[in-house]
Amino acid sequence: MRLSWLLLPVLLCQGLLPWALGQNVSAPQQSQLVEGTLRNLESQLNRAKALEEQSQKRIRILNQELSRLSSRVENLLKEKARLEGEITRLERERAALSRQIAQLKEEIRRTEGRIAKLEMDLESLKERLQALMRNLHREKAGRYLPLLRAQSFTDLAVRARWVGYISKRDADLVRALQATLKALREERERLSLLLADLTAKEKALGETQKALEGQKRELEATLSSLEREAQGKRALLRDALQERGRLQAELAQLQARVLAERQRLLELKRQEEERRRREAERRQAAAQRAPREASVVVPPPPLPATVGRLAFPVPGGRILVPYGQEGPFQVIQGPAPGSPVQAAAEGYVAGILYLPNLGYTVMLAHTETLSTVYTNLQEPLVQEGQRVERGQLLGYTGGGLLIRPEELEFRVAVRVSGETRFVDPSAYY
Repeated sequence: MRLSWLLLPVLLCQGLLPWALGQNVSAPQQSQLVEGTLRNLESQLNRAKALEEQSQKRIRILNQELSRLSSRVENLLKEKARLEGEITRLERERAALSRQIAQLKEEIRRTEGRIAKLEMDLESLKERLQALMRNLHREKAGRYLPLLRAQSFTDLAVRARWVGYISKRDADLVRALQATLKALREERERLSLLLADLTAKEKALGETQKALEGQKRELEATLSSLEREAQGKRALLRDALQERGRLQAELAQLQARVLAERQRLLELKRQEEERRRREAERRQAAAQRAPREASVVVPPPPLPATVGRLAFPVPGGRILVPYGQEGPFQVIQGPAPGSPVQAAAEGYVAGILYLPNLGYTVMLAHTETLSTVYTNLQEPLVQEGQRVERGQLLGYTGGGLLIRPEELEFRVAVRVSGETRFVDPSAYY
């Protein structure tokens, strides 16, 4: 931005130079900005508090879930210990049954050996008896003939009794062997039934033990799943605690910023009240000086003959605020926002200044002693140093933030005896 020698005193006189140097926010506007910042910070603080409450609630829920999981794991561990004790007892019972079964098998083996030996003895005896019976039959056959030739009844009775005794003795021996063999077979059958019963019991115990071991494996799988779930919950709890710590730190920072902004707002309000008090005193003093100064007001000097009368800068507009009421300028209201602004007379563009709150300010130099200033323009349609004609379009209103978009601040500066001052533009229309 380049200012001409003529524009610099004009800006200094009209109070625009402090804006150009960065002091472009008044105390009320600063208060509004601080209040907006404070509202934003309080909104952020409320959101952070809500998030912190949600984090606290999540932490409580996670702690409850971890407590529930711990209780369930403890109950499952007790059930597992009970199952392991039951499995150990069944293993001892199976071991005892296995020893009994082994003893029964050994006894059955010995009994079967005795039965086999007796059967062999019985077969051998049968063979001997059969041979004996054959011999006896032959012998008896040989004896029957003498028996038939017995001379007396006594001789016949003695011979018959002897033959019967021999037959009876053979039959008793066979029956004794058969009875012993039968007893041994019954003992083997009893032992076999007992073995089958013990084997069935062992099988039942094995199936029960297998079922308990299956339950134990299911418990171990459930415990493993619960442990993984607990680990996940603990990880979530750690994250929630870290998030809560971060939110609490953010809350502390936001509370500190809110407190600082509130103090700043109070200070700005105090400064604004002080400024208003001083402004009231200044106005009162100015009102008291007004009668004395009115007698020494210098009328605007006549325009150079080469310039003539000034053209009204906003075609179709009207003077909204007269010169001197709000400052050394006129406020001209255009027909609508973005009204066209024209050059009041022939000249050249002496300077262009942009301030966000005031928009573009264009200064035209008409002669060495006359210049006009146009404030609240959008981006100008002319360039610095450019020659302009009377009525040439300079731009459109509505470039500033603090001035309504249909208004123009219009100034006329004259240079008399080396001093630049503003005058009432209405004297030159």
